[in-house]
Amino acid sequence: MSREMPGSVVNSLRTLVLLVVTTGVITALIWLLRDDVLLAWAKGNPSAQEILAQGGIEALREDQITPGFFALALVAFIGFSLTALVLGSLLAGGHGWARPVLTATAFFGALVAAVCLANNLPTIFVVLAIVLLILGGALIFFLWSRSTSAYLRHG
Repeated sequence: MSREMPGSVVNSLRTLVLLVVTTGVITALIWLLRDDVLLAWAKGNPSAQEILAQGGIEALREDQITPGFFALALVAFIGFSLTALVLGSLLAGGHGWARPVLTATAFFGALVAAVCLANNLPTIFVVLAIVLLILGGALIFFLWSRSTSAYLRHG
């Protein structure tokens, strides 16, 4: 017979789902707004500025110095989603070690959001970075609540 999960564990899992959905939205927006992301990146890169001035956005898109932002975002999204699925399942199963790993994941997400905030990205990315920070804080709150501790202690 399985025992019932407390609300804090359920809310941790819901928050984890929201984090995955938000990162999925960010990944899709990186594809949809790829020129805006590319121009934001180019602002801080003198070589990219030179390519942009000489050949425009098309030349910058095709140059070898241009990172594959969407490919990186897609791989990160897939990796994060799979990690969240596994760790969420382990947390729901009462495995206490999933809690500090999820906490570290939330802190890593906060670091990524801070990098996004510091790099002149389009406004929608700033808003979504703030959403990630809030969701990460909520996840940590739910993970370390008394009812989650009690649930994991008796797991």
